[in-house]
Amino acid sequence: METESSALQAMSGQEKIIAQGNTLVKLENNTQMAISVQRPRKEADILSASLKELELYPSMAREALYVKPVGKDDTGTMKSVEGLSIRAAESIANRWTNSAYGCELVSEDDESALIAGVFLDYENNTRHVVQARVSKFYKKRNGQVVQHTPDRFDTVIKANQSKVLREVILRSLPAGLKKEYENKVRRILKADSITNIRNSLMERIETLNISVELIEACRGKAIKDMKKEELTEIVGLTNAIRDGEVSINEAFPVKKAGTEQEKSNLTIKDTPVGSTTTDAGAKEGGKLV
Repeated sequence: METESSALQAMSGQEKIIAQGNTLVKLENNTQMAISVQRPRKEADILSASLKELELYPSMAREALYVKPVGKDDTGTMKSVEGLSIRAAESIANRWTNSAYGCELVSEDDESALIAGVFLDYENNTRHVVQARVSKFYKKRNGQVVQHTPDRFDTVIKANQSKVLREVILRSLPAGLKKEYENKVRRILKADSITNIRNSLMERIETLNISVELIEACRGKAIKDMKKEELTEIVGLTNAIRDGEVSINEAFPVKKAGTEQEKSNLTIKDTPVGSTTTDAGAKEGGKLV
């Protein structure tokens, strides 16, 4: 103990802060693991509470799924993937007791920033880590590569943190829990009225500053003429835009913009340059420190 005290005194001010911070984190982890032994989670209660939330707040179902275009197939048809949004992931994770999650800025240089999302399960004594390198540059539609302004880059970082958090949370939660939650979401959406879905979509696109004309040009029909399934899909696309999964132009591509008005409806697509996402611990289990 005396040796540790002497070592601490020999450190600089910054080193002391780091060392003390590490000690506090280790103490907190040990405390949380001790609590998890005394109060183990009840998965049946967590599932029931998660589904009950959707019953109490059915509008949450329209926030829970995202739709993300992934490219065209051999026939030229656009394909998409669907999944639970960051809102849904956080909602379930907040009920998954004896755990913690977060996303931090690990490092930054002139070219990019490294962020990491971490999910700690104190009861199972495991962790998952997902890292992403976020470029400070993006490519304009004309091919020019430019650097984000500082305030714009802050927004880019926040969007990427949401993506990393969603990924690390969903990789850490039980597959059965996620599936039951998603099934409940889809049942609620199926029972919802087309009027509610259409009104929700109109509110969403106004909040995200997406033009009605752009969506209708992409889909080739007026929103008022769209069926329920198509409206639900577009709500999922707007969720993906909100969460930073895709840009507006990626979600609603328009082949041609022949008039100045059509051109003004298009949003410049920011294509990140050199950004990568890596799973630093999706299969990493073991002792927490």
